[in-house]
Amino acid sequence: MEHTAKINLKNLIILSSFLVLPLFVFGQYSKTKLGGVFSYKGNSSIKLTEDSSRQLLINDLTTGVYLSSQNTSCRSDIGLYLFKVDSQGKINKKDIEYFGTLVDSTHESILYNINKTSGKYIKPTKNNRQKEHWYLFEYLSKGYKFGCYDHNFSNELVRLEAQISHFKIMIWSTLDKVKGINKKLTFIDGSNYDEAIRKGLVPPPEVLY
Repeated sequence: MEHTAKINLKNLIILSSFLVLPLFVFGQYSKTKLGGVFSYKGNSSIKLTEDSSRQLLINDLTTGVYLSSQNTSCRSDIGLYLFKVDSQGKINKKDIEYFGTLVDSTHESILYNINKTSGKYIKPTKNNRQKEHWYLFEYLSKGYKFGCYDHNFSNELVRLEAQISHFKIMIWSTLDKVKGINKKLTFIDGSNYDEAIRKGLVPPPEVLY
């Protein structure tokens, strides 16, 4: 029993290291900074702070996303979206790269949301020469059945860990083709959990714990 617990702890540590992928790939965790790199304004009519701009983007990318029936099990899937915003704050469909195992309806929902954000990004005023900015959006479709992440489901964590490792290699290969991307990349992450709460499918975290 003690040996099993140690293995599970090791798996959780390894999984955590992969979930902070950009920290290792780009040297530091990249955040949206108003006036520094491109920021997201969405449909807001007021000036947003760094955190509120970031949270609004995550909200707009995840709201209405299709929730797979797999979510009510303990299955986990991942979708990684690399997309470019041009100097006009717009996104061209050909500039969206996807790696992942999400079911088609979930993937298509996120693609739809990404395209809806086109034209809602603000170019930094302090760097008028910057012609583009890249975003890497990590979306985890996590099973929200109660107890999915205790030690009885360590195999699911190992499976997700293997997926992330595989896609990390694919991302590196793609980023190598984009000159200077490490200087103009913002990493953001979201999951199906917020949408599940919005639809009343799971109780909020404060009720679960």
